[in-house]
Amino acid sequence: MISSAPNFPTLEVDKGKTWGEIESFAKIKIKKYKPHYELKNWHLTNASGTVLNASYITPFNADATVFIETKPVDITLTITGTHITANPPQLKFPRGTKWNTVTKTAVEACITYDPGFKLKQWMRDNGGVKRPLVNNFPFSKDTTIYAETKREKITITVKGDSQVHIKPDNTISDITSGTPWQDIKVLAKAKITGYDTGFVFSAWKKGASGNELLNGDTFEDDTVVYVAAKPVPASDGVKINSETIVGKDPGCEFPAITGTSWTGVFPAGRTVTLSEYTMGKYEVTAELWNTIYVWAKDRGYEFDYNGNTPNSDKPISGVSWRDCVVWCNAYTEAKFGNTAQCVYTDSRTTGIVKSIGDDDDDYIVCDLTKKGYRLPTEAEWEFAARYQGSNDATDSINAEKYGTVYLTNVNSASGAILPIGFEGMTLPADKSYETLRAETARVAVFDKYYNGSAFVDQPDSVNGVSDVGKRAANKLGIYDMSGNVAEWCWDRYSATLSSGSVNDPTGSTSSADTKRVLRGGFWSKTAEKAVYECMTGKRENDTASAAYQSIGFRLVWQE
Repeated sequence: MISSAPNFPTLEVDKGKTWGEIESFAKIKIKKYKPHYELKNWHLTNASGTVLNASYITPFNADATVFIETKPVDITLTITGTHITANPPQLKFPRGTKWNTVTKTAVEACITYDPGFKLKQWMRDNGGVKRPLVNNFPFSKDTTIYAETKREKITITVKGDSQVHIKPDNTISDITSGTPWQDIKVLAKAKITGYDTGFVFSAWKKGASGNELLNGDTFEDDTVVYVAAKPVPASDGVKINSETIVGKDPGCEFPAITGTSWTGVFPAGRTVTLSEYTMGKYEVTAELWNTIYVWAKDRGYEFDYNGNTPNSDKPISGVSWRDCVVWCNAYTEAKFGNTAQCVYTDSRTTGIVKSIGDDDDDYIVCDLTKKGYRLPTEAEWEFAARYQGSNDATDSINAEKYGTVYLTNVNSASGAILPIGFEGMTLPADKSYETLRAETARVAVFDKYYNGSAFVDQPDSVNGVSDVGKRAANKLGIYDMSGNVAEWCWDRYSATLSSGSVNDPTGSTSSADTKRVLRGGFWSKTAEKAVYECMTGKRENDTASAAYQSIGFRLVWQE
């Protein structure tokens, strides 16, 4: 007979029972094992006593103590993966073992990689889903682990749209796996030999239908990188007919600031005839600038500009007169596929201008007969900014007649029907400084205005340049000719203008006049009287190398 007290680790057996008859009752006395442990052996008396097993047949004839020896529960890790051989393919570890340096070392000692491959990461099976193995992950059951591999060296193949010309040898071999795109891009660009006429670079993509590549993207497999092309962006323009402007002295008021020019380039005693031209509706945007800038740099054009302005519909700024001249030639070549219509050449070489150094300004020639893109002359710029028309009834508002054509008053913004408010002025009948501000703000991007006693921020404060075309256009349908950014003109600046009759004037011819014309004014948070620069008669100038964030440009061309 065998009996036992349920809550005590003792049991009573008849004298002479053997261990084989007692063992099952002894096991009942074990409530539980510590986590991840199980029975290993029974011993007589203590841990060093005789092992009790089927071979132990000595009967129990006196009270005795039996001792339980435990062992960790083993789990099996099955090792598999791509491009590996595991020998052995399974390892045993105590249950609860964590994925750490010791475990990884033991597992990786079993791994042989196929030639040209190396470990990328370890994964584990989680109900049929692979999960990354993280340090200190505890194994509580048999688990399959996966060695995910990657190539040690990869090959990049360059392909592209049909408009892209790529070298016959279009592969880049022996690239270290994990190399970022910013390091591969230079090699990939060298595989491009050109584009069809009228097309430029658009984007690099991972495959023809893949996402656009970013500098930080890495490559771990043989990959096709794809060059997407796009048509050379067209510029939207307004054709302006030939006109003769008979100069006159303006009859309106100006701010009482000495040493500045408020009256524009159509003074009394000067008659200007302008040939037909087309002017861009908008200031050149950052997106258009960047498209041509990238294309041009790959073709030997050189710029002082080394900015990284994001693509947007805001006007490009921070560009010098020199950079604008070079960029215009590049835009022309990109559009026409050759340089025959480029406007700007070097008189020393007769070649087109692709860069301008500090000593080169005197040698740049502007050929107005060419159809390429260029900067406006100052007279072209002012005429487009001030043009109203020839109808005495409808075009004479806030304007004066110059021969047969009405031009907006020189103290007003382009397209405005009221003057810009300024200190000391005589307000128009029934108008206030707020009325003048609102009318100027309708057509121009600027911040501070004169409220009758001080220069203050507008009610809706302006904190930067605006996307082009967000204010009302002038009579010709041209936007932002006042405010936003000041605009370069071709001309050398001289306070003294030529007199008499002139055709298509291009500014001073004196090498002593080294600065170039700026017109239109700019937005400003800090320049108190910046709004004055928005007056259509206000002339400004700066060095050809000046590249402030307040300066941009717009285009003119022949159709």
